[in-house]
This record gives sequence, C-alpha cells and structure tokens, in this order.
Amino acid sequence: MTEQSFQVEFRFAKSYLEHEEGINHLWIKLEPLAGVKLAAVRLQLPKGIFWTEDAGVYPIDADSQIRLESSNPPTELLLEMYTLQPVSPGLAELIFTVSCIAAGGVERSEAFAVPLRIADEEEAEPPFMDNEIVQKVKERRWKNNHPSDHGNKEPLDCTPGRLIRYDPHFRSELEKQYSIEG
Repeated sequence: MTEQSFQVEFRFAKSYLEHEEGINHLWIKLEPLAGVKLAAVRLQLPKGIFWTEDAGVYPIDADSQIRLESSNPPTELLLEMYTLQPVSPGLAELIFTVSCIAAGGVERSEAFAVPLRIADEEEAEPPFMDNEIVQKVKERRWKNNHPSDHGNKEPLDCTPGRLIRYDPHFRSELEKQYSIEG
C-alpha cells in the first residue's frame, strides 16, 4: 500500500517581500483530504518575518497550527506575511507542514519548502503582481469589513454632507458699517 502525497499549490500576491516594513500574501490550495479524521497545517517562517495568524474561517490553536476540517472541497488559505525590522535581502525559505490523522489512526506528515524572495525595494524593479491573488485579498478584506453586505461589491460612501447654516439676521462688519438703514 503506497502512501499518497499531499497535493499543495502555493502562490504569492507579489513576486517579492520588501526587506523592511514589507507585506505579502501567500495563497495556499490544499487538495481534498479524503479519509482524514483530523488535519492541521503549520507555517514556519524565517527570522524577522511574521504572519497575522488569521486563517479566515479556520481556527488556529495555541501552537499556531491551523486546524482543517476533513471535507471534500479543496482547502484554500490566504495568509498575510510582513516584516517590521529590516531583514537580509536574498532568497529565504518558508516551511509549510501538513499533518493529519487518517480514519485508521495512522499519522502522516509532509513538509514543503516554499522559496520567498526578499528584496530591497529601492534597488529592485517593481514587483510582479498576481492579479488573481490580489483580487482574493481584496474580497477577503471586503468580507471582513462588511460581513452583512450581501453581493454589493462597491464600497458605500458614508462621508457626511457638508452642513451650511444660514442665519438671515447675520451681518458682517462691512455690511454693518456701510449699510443704509431706511
């Protein structure tokens, strides 16, 4: 009996992460986990790179593992990574680990190395943007900010109108000085 490998796809929103105060999003698609009781994923980042620990609809436990439901549709994760302090430019590696317990009680784990380019934004060319991932980021932010708005994709302008009050008895100093009362 051969053990089947996990099918995972990784895509970044931008071609690189800025080395200082940079931000990027990693989209992860995990094919259906058939015959699995319990599954979790973990992301190990290089020193100086952090993630928001927000996996959308999936809960995160105390060990920063994302708990996945064993379901038939593919699992999609959209993770936000960022830097606060300067990190060394170059090529870094993220380690993405998928662990699961099959229905028979057999534990399985597989790690994937995901290359991440870190660049000095002043010296690098403009990043290549993956428009499909950028759109997913925008949709997720829209859902998080407006959960009750169903289907309306346009942001609602809630800027208060400028209120102008008119006092019919007000007179400026010049009007008072030069007016002829009669």
